[in-house]
Amino acid sequence: MKKIYFLLFINSIILSNEIERNKVLNVMVDHNYDLSDQQYNDLGTYFCFPFTFNGESETKIAENERELKKIFKKIRKGLPRDHSRKDWKKMNVKILNDKIAIVNAMYSSINDKDENYFTGTAMYLFRRIDNSWKIFSITPFKPYNYFVFE
Repeated sequence: MKKIYFLLFINSIILSNEIERNKVLNVMVDHNYDLSDQQYNDLGTYFCFPFTFNGESETKIAENERELKKIFKKIRKGLPRDHSRKDWKKMNVKILNDKIAIVNAMYSSINDKDENYFTGTAMYLFRRIDNSWKIFSITPFKPYNYFVFE
């Protein structure tokens, strides 16, 4: 009887982690659509503060939505004119504890002709606030450094 309870307990933990991973992935997909459409009005739905964007040579910090909008608008200005959207290629989620999760994501940047012109990867750090997962840091890096969490 103890073995059955133990197995049920383990299964509930596994299922719970899978549900949380899916919640995190949904945030990744939803925020990507809004940023592709240049919809910066609902950033508080996806991000929490302070937020950091860790570029290769500098870290940009946003303390509020207004500062976050500036960061994303500046990133958008640096994209080619014919940039259309970003498509996820791979995403791997690791729930570290009940408040912190990490996503390693590989993406392709797509132009107006529906062609891939760049492949990149980024590490997204999430914090759970009021039962919602929100991004608090993004660190882009070289695509050949993509890895899967164990």
